Amino acid sequence: MAAIIVAAGWIAMVLALVGCWLNNRKVAACFLLWMFSNAISRWIHIDCEVWSLAARDAAFLVLAIEGWRKWRK
Repeated sequence: MAAIIVAAGWIAMVLALVGCWLNNRKVAACFLLWMFSNAISRWIHIDCEVWSLAARDAAFLVLAIEGWRKWRK
């Protein structure tokens, strides 16, 4: 299970970085990448019982969803 968590962490990190890169170029798909990144990070932090980071990831996920909705309008 530890190898899966490590791999998921790397995937979440890459998605977040590409999301930032897309945001700098004003591409709305950045929010989709952030949604996936935040969901993966939240799963990892819940699995590891790091509740403060799981809560932060939930807040970031809500913000990414809100950004996606507003950008599409």
